[in-house]
Amino acid sequence: MDRLIGLIVRFMVFLSKHFVTYETWDSSQKLKILLVGYNGARNTGADVRVVSLVDQIEELFAPESIEISVMTLETEDFGKYFKPHINLISFSSIFFVDLLKACSSHHMAILCEGSTLKSKFANSLTMFFCQAAGIMKAQGKPCLAYGSEAGDMDSFVSKLAQKLCSDTYFIARTQNSLQVIRELGLKGHLGTDTAWTFESESHNSWVRAELEQYGWNGKKKLIGIAVINPFWWPVRPSLPRLIRSVLTRKWNLHFQKWYYFSWSKARERSYNAYVEAIAQAVTDYVDLHDAFPVIIGMEQLDDRACVRLQTLLKEQMIDAPLFVSHSYDGKQLSALLRNLSLLVTSRYHAHVLSMDAAVPTVAISMDERLTNLVSDIGLRDQLLHHVTDDDLAGKISKSFSYIDEHVSEVRQALETQVKASLSLTGDMGYFFVDYVQQAFPGFAGIEQVSDKSESGYQFEIPRVAQGLPYAG
Repeated sequence: MDRLIGLIVRFMVFLSKHFVTYETWDSSQKLKILLVGYNGARNTGADVRVVSLVDQIEELFAPESIEISVMTLETEDFGKYFKPHINLISFSSIFFVDLLKACSSHHMAILCEGSTLKSKFANSLTMFFCQAAGIMKAQGKPCLAYGSEAGDMDSFVSKLAQKLCSDTYFIARTQNSLQVIRELGLKGHLGTDTAWTFESESHNSWVRAELEQYGWNGKKKLIGIAVINPFWWPVRPSLPRLIRSVLTRKWNLHFQKWYYFSWSKARERSYNAYVEAIAQAVTDYVDLHDAFPVIIGMEQLDDRACVRLQTLLKEQMIDAPLFVSHSYDGKQLSALLRNLSLLVTSRYHAHVLSMDAAVPTVAISMDERLTNLVSDIGLRDQLLHHVTDDDLAGKISKSFSYIDEHVSEVRQALETQVKASLSLTGDMGYFFVDYVQQAFPGFAGIEQVSDKSESGYQFEIPRVAQGLPYAG
């Protein structure tokens, strides 16, 4: 089925050039910018990335000169993040026609999902971005991947990306991702994630009030635990499984539409070992420090893992409230993360968002994202583990002890990384301005900034050579 999706994607790209009427820009029009991402699924990381990117674009360009549209699976809750003038375009997870229409009616596209080129979660997700890139290429319009991650891909997906993304320029969020991008023969340079600038200060008082309702006394250390199910990926389309579900009315492991999670007895054993190890390490820490645990679900798909962890902690006479994204938005969860004393996470953006407050964090990685981040911080040997590690509970506890003994050094390392990432965020904005100026000669919508941008960096636009390799 994945290969069939790849064929449909190629067909849509073919249609986009030869059989579809599409818009092109001239200087009398607003520049229509389409943000293509995995939004509206109550994935906190994906959502706050796009919110931050929209804010940056609106700082860089005069409002009367641009029109921003964001693709989303759901409009009501996701739309609350934005001002009314931001357009929301609904799309289905069977995305082919929706994406063709959206790309054809805009002048440029930005691929704004973190996991842009990788097979870990779903080949369909990567092919979604490949179709967007391919349509823009076929229609002679620019496409920019902004703060993207690239990793292992199935060979046919890798070949599809090489072909359809050849005109897309990638700002990679890690050095390892940039290496993968360049090995594919694609253009790009090093940037960072877009979520570093996401604001949540207005919700700090809400956090305290909410936690007090759950019994926090305002003094105990807060330990946050962001768990996932690392073992039911990738999601794959399956018509036979869908037909069987319809006939039997059994929807086990159904994700949505024709997509199903992966699962097996071995995966189930690994999942149970992972959650139980975290529960054991947290139990030991809470008993030792009289800490107050909080369970955080950064995506609504994390709900089952969060409930499982909560049940295991209850068996140890520990009550831990749940804060899951189906009930809490990005500002609320970000504020919660930034009020923690300690975080244990398998979610990349839980780590990123907590770093604004230099929250010491133990990372339990399922792929390269947390590995790359903790390596950049310089604490890979001390604070990074993998979901399949033997004696995971012991390793987490050892990291807790390291933090207790070196908390000042850990916080300093986190603060240093945040400063570097904010600097890169500013540089990405300057590059984006230059990219637009080159792609759309005569565009006059650059926001005038006298000496410094709002991010605090000198507004000196880097020069970009022909073909857009970064030369800044």
